[in-house]
Amino acid sequence: MWNYKTSIEWTANKQGTLQCAGKPDIEVATPPEFGGPEGFWTPEDLLTGSVESCIMASALFFLTRGKIGFHAYRSNAVSTMEKSPSGLIFNGIALEITLELQDSGQADAARSALMQAEKTCPLSGSLNCPVELEIKLL
Repeated sequence: MWNYKTSIEWTANKQGTLQCAGKPDIEVATPPEFGGPEGFWTPEDLLTGSVESCIMASALFFLTRGKIGFHAYRSNAVSTMEKSPSGLIFNGIALEITLELQDSGQADAARSALMQAEKTCPLSGSLNCPVELEIKLL
């Protein structure tokens, strides 16, 4: 079992400082659409980015394990939140992944590695909403 520890301290209005030992602090706030200030990371941003970075980390593992050569990995993620009878929920996260391959003959293996990365990402596997990938291989 692994544990990950953070702490947060309220600083003003709808803002706080998120901390994790040995790492840079992150200034966080309520999203502007809910009365928070502009220019701060929000819980919604952090969730979206966490899933995106988890899938990247998993992808790097599977690409390396499969000896799939690539020049670049880039992604963009969009999460969607909506009102439900039980409150606000995320109803999906969509990732667009662009992978520049060294050898186009490895396209099928690369696509499989990226799909396996999403299936095994502990963050996307823990969510109650779908995580969908759009894969572009160059």
